[in-house]
Amino acid sequence: MDLQQPVWKNRWGAPPAKADFQAIVAAVLRLEGEAATDAWLAGMKTNAVVYRDNIATLRAVNNGEIAGGVIYHYYWFRDQAATRDMSGNTALHYFRHQDPGAFVSLSGGGVLKSSKKQQQAQQFLRFITSKAGQEILERGTAFEYPVASGVPANPALVPLDELDAPVIDPSTLYAEKVSGLMTQAGLL
Repeated sequence: MDLQQPVWKNRWGAPPAKADFQAIVAAVLRLEGEAATDAWLAGMKTNAVVYRDNIATLRAVNNGEIAGGVIYHYYWFRDQAATRDMSGNTALHYFRHQDPGAFVSLSGGGVLKSSKKQQQAQQFLRFITSKAGQEILERGTAFEYPVASGVPANPALVPLDELDAPVIDPSTLYAEKVSGLMTQAGLL
């Protein structure tokens, strides 16, 4: 929440048009309320450098254009595991302390009723949530947390229970309201 303060002017960046950043704004709205979210977004509009995506934000930090950026962790880990071209001069900071910036979002899967490939889609969902599918996350370079079958996360990741993320029921997040507030603030 401190990123709205003038001391952070032009020192941090983020990709507000990306859904993953909007999830963080949804957490701010849910945890802090609409007035605090409006103030935070106004501070972001004044203080933050806007980038098109997480990778551009990471590059800007790496190149010394800004002191920090709000990105999802896996972009950093993927580059660290590869060339370090975008992350070699950076380190990760976790907000913790149930700060909205510590919000852990999730990805869901489903099959449209109108899909012409129902059987294949259902088979794919069964696979990605199976032990074998989740082990790909553990061993692979996605650097995302497995959510099913008791498969541990990639050992490079901070354990979920150590992130001290705020507890938010995803069904209580209000995406339309977030888009409206961000548009009103001039960020979308």
